[in-house]
Amino acid sequence: MELSNFANIATIVGACTAVGVIVYTAYQVRQNTLISRGQFWLELEKMFTVHDEVHINLRPGGKWSKDGSGPESVNDWAKVEDYMGLFEHCEIMLSNKVIDWQTFGAIFSYRLNNILWNKKIIEAKLVNERSSWEGFLRLLEKLQISISEYVD
Repeated sequence: MELSNFANIATIVGACTAVGVIVYTAYQVRQNTLISRGQFWLELEKMFTVHDEVHINLRPGGKWSKDGSGPESVNDWAKVEDYMGLFEHCEIMLSNKVIDWQTFGAIFSYRLNNILWNKKIIEAKLVNERSSWEGFLRLLEKLQISISEYVD
């Protein structure tokens, strides 16, 4: 065999190796992206656990789930505002495509519904202070959750 044949074979082997490396790298990047996304969703879930007191109070059977009940003290209202503010942060991440709408809706939309079942919160925050909650209202709109379904 001549030297040029060895060079051609080496070129072919090198090209095949390069393609293999590119395919493997793409696979690894995809796997790492999926792992990172999963870790992010778990971290977001942890962020919501900080607001468990409000979440539990708003759940069906919770102390704020009955008609006319809801936050009373300044401290209670601050906790509700923090909880709703976390949803506003999520709306920003959703709009910037950091997280996806389908997964967010599947995991967290019931929490939004629980907030909206509380007429006291709707009246105080989403009616009287509407301009302060534009991000929260955008989130509801994008998830096709209408406040009118919850208001008499």
